[in-house]
Amino acid sequence: MIDGTQPQDVDIYYSTGMTVLDQRLGYDTGSDAVGIPNGSLILIHAPPETNLGTLFAQKILMNLLEGAPNAMAYYMHSSRPQHIVRKEFQAYNWDISKFEGTNQWEFVDMWHITSSHVASSSRIGKIDIRRKSYLKQAFQKMLQRKETEDISCFSVIDNLLWLKEDDFDRSPSKLLDYFKELTDLIVEIGGVHFLVLPKGILDDTAEKIIMSIMNGIFNFDRSVVGSKNQDQFAVIKMMGVTYKSDILDITPDHQVGLRIESTGKI
Repeated sequence: MIDGTQPQDVDIYYSTGMTVLDQRLGYDTGSDAVGIPNGSLILIHAPPETNLGTLFAQKILMNLLEGAPNAMAYYMHSSRPQHIVRKEFQAYNWDISKFEGTNQWEFVDMWHITSSHVASSSRIGKIDIRRKSYLKQAFQKMLQRKETEDISCFSVIDNLLWLKEDDFDRSPSKLLDYFKELTDLIVEIGGVHFLVLPKGILDDTAEKIIMSIMNGIFNFDRSVVGSKNQDQFAVIKMMGVTYKSDILDITPDHQVGLRIESTGKI
């Protein structure tokens, strides 16, 4: 893996830390472009009845941080409070405290961002601060840290359900403009950034707009085989590398966290 300390004119690619997945991201092509390209905004598109997409993003975020010596991770949680998110990491013995102890990890609380919360904390009357503004401010903070401290920044936005709650998915033009702004910011920030979107939650047009502007998409599906759930995912989009889009089986595992295998068992 090439880390973010390289000169800016050098192409940077990040290993996911998962061998089976890295093999689908340019590994077998003989190219120097292997892994997730620097400055990527990646969509995790998963069924709402499973949390595997979120676990997947959490695991890769930790792997990215472990692979880059001068890096910072931001975990932006909007679908549940921080203590529940911590339990998700603890369930698989993923130790984020080692990063918090070295000031490499920050939780960004979007769970409590509502108009009433802002009003009560500011004491200056009701202020309508939507989570889209708060998220943009978080990325601007990353850019400032990257410029002043020369660090690599990685992030996860654990759920885009708030776009529906804030009625933001009802305006295609505003949604497109917003994600263009985020994309421009991330090009400057660099690193890798994940958005988790449950399938079928947003307006269909809004979902297609988001998918079209992403640098990459990891698609998850769930089916029932006999009496068991079968979860699978594939890389269906990754700009900047020659990728393979074959389907992979993915299951939770108490030892490795997530077990990923090719359905062809290569």
